[in-house]
Amino acid sequence: MWIWDRIPGIVAETATRPVLTDPTDHVALLRRTVEVTSVPLTAAARIWVDGRYTLRVNGAEVARGPVRSDPRRSHYDVVDLAPYLRTGENVLAITARHFGVATSWWMPVPPTYALGGGCVAVEALIGDDWIVGDPSWRVHSGSAWSPVSVPGDVACLPLESFDARIHPWGWDLPGFDDSGWAPAVQVTPVHTGGRMDPHPPSEPFGMLRPPVRMGYPDGATHRATERARRTVVGAPLGPDPVAQVLADEGTAEGGAVTLVSLDLGHIAAGTVVLEVSGAVPGTTIDLAASEHLDHDGHLAPLGQHAGLRYVCAGGDEHFESLESIGTRYLTASVRVPDGGAVPACSVSIHDRHRPRPAGASFACSDPLLERIHAVGLRTVDLSALDAYVDCPTREQRAWTGDSVVHQQVDLTNNPDWSMAIWHPQLAAQPRFDGMLAMAVASDFQADDRTIVPDWSLHWVRSVHNLWMYTGDREVVTELLPVAERTLRWFESFLADDGLLHDVTGWLLVDWASCYTTGCSSTVNALWARALEDYAAMADWVGNAGSAAWARERYEGVRAGFEVFWDEARGVYIDHIDRGVAGRAAAQHPGAAALAAGIVPAARVARVVAGITDRSRLIKHAWVMDKVTVEGGGAGYVYMVMGYPEPEWDAETRMVEAEPFFRYVVHDGLARAGRADLVADRCRDWSHFLDRGETTWPEDWNGGTRCHGWSATPTRDLIVHTLGIAPAEPGYASVRVAPALGDLEWARAVVPTPHGPITVEAHADGRVEVDSPVPVVQG
Repeated sequence: MWIWDRIPGIVAETATRPVLTDPTDHVALLRRTVEVTSVPLTAAARIWVDGRYTLRVNGAEVARGPVRSDPRRSHYDVVDLAPYLRTGENVLAITARHFGVATSWWMPVPPTYALGGGCVAVEALIGDDWIVGDPSWRVHSGSAWSPVSVPGDVACLPLESFDARIHPWGWDLPGFDDSGWAPAVQVTPVHTGGRMDPHPPSEPFGMLRPPVRMGYPDGATHRATERARRTVVGAPLGPDPVAQVLADEGTAEGGAVTLVSLDLGHIAAGTVVLEVSGAVPGTTIDLAASEHLDHDGHLAPLGQHAGLRYVCAGGDEHFESLESIGTRYLTASVRVPDGGAVPACSVSIHDRHRPRPAGASFACSDPLLERIHAVGLRTVDLSALDAYVDCPTREQRAWTGDSVVHQQVDLTNNPDWSMAIWHPQLAAQPRFDGMLAMAVASDFQADDRTIVPDWSLHWVRSVHNLWMYTGDREVVTELLPVAERTLRWFESFLADDGLLHDVTGWLLVDWASCYTTGCSSTVNALWARALEDYAAMADWVGNAGSAAWARERYEGVRAGFEVFWDEARGVYIDHIDRGVAGRAAAQHPGAAALAAGIVPAARVARVVAGITDRSRLIKHAWVMDKVTVEGGGAGYVYMVMGYPEPEWDAETRMVEAEPFFRYVVHDGLARAGRADLVADRCRDWSHFLDRGETTWPEDWNGGTRCHGWSATPTRDLIVHTLGIAPAEPGYASVRVAPALGDLEWARAVVPTPHGPITVEAHADGRVEVDSPVPVVQG
């Protein structure tokens, strides 16, 4: 049954339109005591919350969730409570948060007359006793958390403002007196066509689906060190802790507010852990986070708006935030009432990323490439929370296209494929016209303000990856109609020349200065590759008609693509706009055409030579090059106004792909038979190491400092350099085709559904393979 700490505030705006009366952030505390005479070997529990939850048993954290999803396609979690139980009195404790308004990782559902304003569904079998959601749970409003409105910008995360003085400490432990707490409110579903059945499934959520993960976000704890401390006058106290810190930093020296600057030493992402001792009750600690510092040592958030407020109860205190923050730097602004002493305070980040158990590895003769591989793993770890996110710092959104790189890294380097399988299903949320949301299960999907059409094409590639690595016919069959609809969305822009023209929306491609207006070579090549991927999968499930349609469209692009070829320069140009061929020729068109297999065989070597000629390649991003401490966010204007004319010599220079699109570049080289070039191309990531980065940034020159989409070398050194990939769907056999380049040797252990595959290759041609499935050489 559905329970909550209060009757959800829902009224009928009209007879058929229920709405929330107060769509603001609300935290509820729910506890249930359970007597256990003998601890069972297992005690399965299922839980789902309309929002976010933390589940504890006897004070020990068991799980956090649920995974983000469309609220009408939600997945419950299953946990085993037995390891946390003891004989005698036990306490199940749920902290549940309903955000009220859409966030980077949560969307509200249009409410019915009863549900949609906060609720919990929970059941557990402990021994022979069923624990269900009913009034035997005791509830209390989490009034220690005050709702804080955020500015609502692209990088604003939900904030926490917690007053420890009014929190019922110990409520999650046996022996707590909950006699003053109320019985849980049983929320009876009421909706048109309903039967007042109190049990799930219920509208507006529909059927809660089975879990998509077996482990829960966790990781190491990173303690920040103090960089500097000073006192300032401070700005007037406001409700927003992040705005407060930034305002305090700008005030004069010598006041009663203490600013403590902290450094984690690297990017970390997870819950914030505060340890405070000797605090005067009412001491207020505001925290703000940033990846960057300005030249004065102050936070330079570049739009990032993440932090929290903690009001001390007094004495020794421990607090861990409900939500995750990703950062390197933090500043604490401390206000002590009545001139009391500033308390001792430590700040840590407890990583909260998806599991990556031991069992996969990579090593080679070049320590630089080993380091690049390892940094990519760390980058994807931090960008894999409850879903693959663009970055753990600024946004934490599940972008539909970004995730193809994260997925490929996990499929080749992580024995736990749960998220790699789940994420393409999460992103399969088309609009009524068939186009996928650009960032799913988020405020961006809820608002549906714009689309990134080419991101749906990368999503098709992620479905293709799922097909080849898992061979899961049921999942692939479910996703293929979504893939066909999104591919057919592009047909509205198809001209008689077989090419797409004037595709609407935001054609991102990547942040590099690659021109896409009019008829875009890169977008057409990506569409062709997705059509080819789709045709292969459609044939596999027996849908010959759709496969034939996709191949017909593919052949049309192949024939029409010749219009982009500049024979004199040996390049594919970026675009043709209003009948005028542009002169700019980025790395993207040639790379995407190679990856799609639409370059004539006699021309392949010339295209490869062109896109790998480092003497002509330049790094340039109209938008992101200026998203730096010095440039602020000045480059964002180009996202609306379009790119100016090239400021480089477009006749002789070529804009190289940013880190994200390099996965397509490397795929293109491999398909052209030049996988031997990939290892050396992966060394380009030393550009970041030379700057002291410990995770991969978003862009060669700007943007965030931890972006999962930049981690393709961690996949490519496995798939292209060692040549390890499924030869048939589901790894029924494995292809091993090493192309070491200048490496003396390389070795990897790679996960598969049948057990690990170990490959060691040497420059003299020796290859050793230990595989549970048949091996296909070359």
